[in-house]
Amino acid sequence: MSLDKKESDKIYSLLDRVKDPEIGVSIIKLKMVSAVEMDGKVLRIKIKLTVPGCPLSATIEKDVKEILRLEGYDNVELEFGYMTKEELDTVKKSIQGNNQKLPPPIERYDKKQIKNIIAVYSAKGGVGKSSVVAMLAVAATKLGYKTGILDCDISGPSIQTIFHEKYRAILDKNDKLAPLLHNKIKMISVEMLTDAEALIWRGPLVSSAIKQMYSDTDWGDLDILFLDLPPGTSDGPLTVFQAIPVDKILLVTTPQNLSQVVGRKTVLMSEILKVPILGIIENMSYMRCEHCGEKTNMPGASEKPLKKFPILSKLEFKKEISIDLEQGIDPDTFNELNGAINAAVYKD
Repeated sequence: MSLDKKESDKIYSLLDRVKDPEIGVSIIKLKMVSAVEMDGKVLRIKIKLTVPGCPLSATIEKDVKEILRLEGYDNVELEFGYMTKEELDTVKKSIQGNNQKLPPPIERYDKKQIKNIIAVYSAKGGVGKSSVVAMLAVAATKLGYKTGILDCDISGPSIQTIFHEKYRAILDKNDKLAPLLHNKIKMISVEMLTDAEALIWRGPLVSSAIKQMYSDTDWGDLDILFLDLPPGTSDGPLTVFQAIPVDKILLVTTPQNLSQVVGRKTVLMSEILKVPILGIIENMSYMRCEHCGEKTNMPGASEKPLKKFPILSKLEFKKEISIDLEQGIDPDTFNELNGAINAAVYKD
């Protein structure tokens, strides 16, 4: 829904107070605001970042929401995109002579000796993504693949906890981080580097930690490296997709409508970043009767599922997934995950 001119001018005037954290110029003057729309009761602001994977996008989002909240706009959502080369050239010309410089492009690392780098992702939290990553790694190892896990969730790492491991990473003879080795699976997370609970992570630190864990870990020769991404569409996921050579995305959802809605944001982000989505792993899809074994679909299924992508696996809702992991996951779960793993390693 379009806004009337008076309200639109008011919002643009408010946004003119927000400055790009690195350049120090208004996001309006930098032509970063591409659209301001009212979607029902939600004020939606579309912003084009000057640098793909900008680690300070979360700061921009916080500043925008704070400015608008003070004027009574409580329900605000931001959608981030990226400037084209032509748009970026225009910005560069507009700031010439003001002693401002655009930040350098984010460094992109090579694939090392890793054949397939698979991001397991959902913009929504609470879908059991880390548990799915753990099960995928166990299943892939069982199929004979050399497998690793990089826990990219800096503020809420959980892979080490899921596997009931306590490990502090050390440097090997080549001054690389030696990952935890659990039943042939190599894994690294921020928990293994520092006491994560004692730190409050800001955007630049999040980005630096993710890049360091990938680039400074001695992964060796891997068939698959699963990236356990944090939820959302800001610093963490952006850094992963821009700095790490991700081959494909496995999208994790649950049957409920909210998960499907947020899943569409994940799809939009993958399209912007040009990283293909393999398909969907629908977690907590059903429950099984402990007496007769009959499957019952979970309530609240979406009326508008993400039909664009195939459902590669449907996983059972379980209260305690770590028991399965200790036992090597049950045969039904293993069979369900085969499709996702085969899609991950298949080359077009």
